[in-house]
Amino acid sequence: MSVVSVFESQDYKVVIRAWIEARPKGGRGESRKIADRLAISTTLVSQVINGDKNFTLEASSELCDYMGFAERETDHFLSLVEYARAGSHGLREKILLRLKKSRDDARKLSERVESDVHLSETQSAIYYSHWVYTGITNWIATKPDAAVDEIAERLKVPVPLVAKVLSFLLESGILINRGGSYDIGAKRTVIGADSPLVVKHHQNWRLQAFNRMPFTDERNMFFTMPMSLSQEVADRIRSDLPSYIERLAKWIGPSPSEVVRCLNIDYFEY
Repeated sequence: MSVVSVFESQDYKVVIRAWIEARPKGGRGESRKIADRLAISTTLVSQVINGDKNFTLEASSELCDYMGFAERETDHFLSLVEYARAGSHGLREKILLRLKKSRDDARKLSERVESDVHLSETQSAIYYSHWVYTGITNWIATKPDAAVDEIAERLKVPVPLVAKVLSFLLESGILINRGGSYDIGAKRTVIGADSPLVVKHHQNWRLQAFNRMPFTDERNMFFTMPMSLSQEVADRIRSDLPSYIERLAKWIGPSPSEVVRCLNIDYFEY
């Protein structure tokens, strides 16, 4: 079964089954994980996904968190559940209208996503408030089918924080949810160099570097070189660094996403 976006099907059970089958190892063990998360039996999970029973709205909301849905996707999914549970033709028709509007709005949003995302002032303030926003974006590029709890374990951050960050990344178009996996919706985010948020971004990742310095790891390198030098050489270094960064960007851009790294270059007069 191919991955199904929450907006692509009228049946929420199709969405769940496709999401499960897109998980690692074909979703083996996912029914048990879902049952544990919802505090119900695996038998009931099977009866819902493959039978005539339906999840409650409360259980469905919890399931949306587990599947990493953004706010817009969660609202649509819950409407699908309401549609399946509706007991009258009139109610089903009203929910259908809501689903159509939700689907149309989602389509318009996806059409607005560009290779470079220009975040609004409010979105930028959120995105650069914590290193985990860019950290999750980059790590998902290496593992598109990562679940919320897997991301939390890998980056050593709380599950609720991961869910919150994923919701923002999806709503802003930085990530795109393909049902059981994520696509990077933007090659890069764009923010003015004179923005105070750039300083916050630098500080966030410097702190991550500080936290990792005490641990020996051959993949990492921390280099500090206080120096005295001529003004001419000092100016040449300052001039060459942007060229080197530009060259790095050209290497990184077309390369496949396999690992995550952070490069900090600190060069200043003291």
